[in-house]
Amino acid sequence: MALPALQAQDQFAAPVLKAANPPAKCLVTARPHLAVVVIGCRAPASIVGSVRSLSAQGVPLEMLVVNSGGGNAKALLSHAGVDVPVIEIAQQVFVGAARNIGIAATTAPFVGFLADDCLACPGWAEARIRRHLAGAATVSSAISNSHPRNAFACAAYLALFARRLPGLPAELALRYGVSFDRRLFEEYGLFDESMRVAEDTEFLKRLPRELEPVWEPEVRTIHRNETRLHGLLLDQYRRGYRSGAYYIGTSAAKPFRLARATFRDRRQIRKLARIGLSGSELACARRSMPIVWLALLAKSVGLYFGAHRHLRKMRRLQDDY
Repeated sequence: MALPALQAQDQFAAPVLKAANPPAKCLVTARPHLAVVVIGCRAPASIVGSVRSLSAQGVPLEMLVVNSGGGNAKALLSHAGVDVPVIEIAQQVFVGAARNIGIAATTAPFVGFLADDCLACPGWAEARIRRHLAGAATVSSAISNSHPRNAFACAAYLALFARRLPGLPAELALRYGVSFDRRLFEEYGLFDESMRVAEDTEFLKRLPRELEPVWEPEVRTIHRNETRLHGLLLDQYRRGYRSGAYYIGTSAAKPFRLARATFRDRRQIRKLARIGLSGSELACARRSMPIVWLALLAKSVGLYFGAHRHLRKMRRLQDDY
């Protein structure tokens, strides 16, 4: 049953891989500067495209797949003709734990990460390595839309990544999708393995200001966005729900105030789209704005209920003590 899904994901990844057109020998003739840990959950078929997008980068990379929660990522990749090291973890772990396992199992001086629902655009690795070798300890990335002509995908793209659009200036960009100098983990510790979301935010807060990630829009990651309304709204609700638990634990704001602030973000998203996008992508973004509002509403509702539930849980624990 995995083969049809695998073929569908390969069709989506094909334009990225074709555009890369890497030299055949470069992956084996030099010592990699950059290790990339591909993080999978339950061995989805999409992980094949993720790994292939890295193989097509045209620069030496130390690649590793860390898959948790079941499935057989090694068999899936082997069946597709992709030969990379794979670490399988029977139980599902949070992303922080998968990151740490990948850090421990690789040796290249710089370490990056790629989720199983993402692809690395051509130049993704080269631009990272260039900035690291120039002295940057941390390098962030921009996000590109997987389906720039689909209104629902455009809405998902803007609801999730309005502050990581490729055309944004550094002062407006959020610095995520970060690769790191390995020595930072020796000095500042590893990622928190207990956090369901925002483990990267927590780690970045430990770094001094001078180690803030540089904004490098030439490093572009394609996120596979939802292309149907039902999937979009369900995904946004779930993301909001997970975020609610995090925000209520790190902020004094009430659940309703958190939800309201999220929905109000729609005004800023329109402005960011005008700055960070152009041409046909900007035109599609403008058409998708009513759907963006629906997506933010679903996310806000999810955030409210996630925050409310976590707040009640915290109060019960306090009462027990």
